[in-house]
Amino acid sequence: MKSALILPTLNEIDGMKTIVCNIKKEWVDEITILDGGSTDGTIEEAKRQNLTVVQQTTKGKHGAAIFDGFEYTDADILIMFGADGNNEVEEIPEILSKTKEGYDQVIVTRFGKSSINEDAGLIDGFGNRFFTFLVNIFFKGNFTDTLSSSRSITRKAWNELKMDDFSMSLVYQMSIRGLIKKQKIIEIIGNERERVGGVRKMHRISTSLGLISCLIKEFSWKG
Repeated sequence: MKSALILPTLNEIDGMKTIVCNIKKEWVDEITILDGGSTDGTIEEAKRQNLTVVQQTTKGKHGAAIFDGFEYTDADILIMFGADGNNEVEEIPEILSKTKEGYDQVIVTRFGKSSINEDAGLIDGFGNRFFTFLVNIFFKGNFTDTLSSSRSITRKAWNELKMDDFSMSLVYQMSIRGLIKKQKIIEIIGNERERVGGVRKMHRISTSLGLISCLIKEFSWKG
């Protein structure tokens, strides 16, 4: 199965220099930077590392970048990974290995029993657990992290979910619809390190409202 690693970026020069450069090209078949309009040298650094750079069709929208990733590549497996330094590159081979075992989605949880989380803080950590709790209650899940953007999904599973959320709520929708369609999903333990630079793109109020809207909408989704 052909695999592609996509990294949505928006002014992530520090992460490009300290994290992305440690990703081994032999881990996957393709590595693509999906840039949302960086002005800090991210694109130039990506090209210096001989990485393919694709401009997002909807600049700065995380969910839209995932759609662009599937449009750009013909890979059977898409792995999503952040370039901000939160995630550890060593997770990538494990994500791919688990996907090839037959899982439709593999999610790297930042809130597992042995996870180390240096970035979320009390408020964001509570918010993640709360929204994950709602999914588990209403959609009969057993997740610890429905909002992790470090994950994989097969093309077959992606097509089955008929995704339509272009915002940061996309991964939330992916988790919910995966349960509705009874996809084979597994969480693996990961860590969330303190970001190495750049500006955090998540805004609590707008993100929370988006997640609530997404949750309500999914009650009526039949696939």
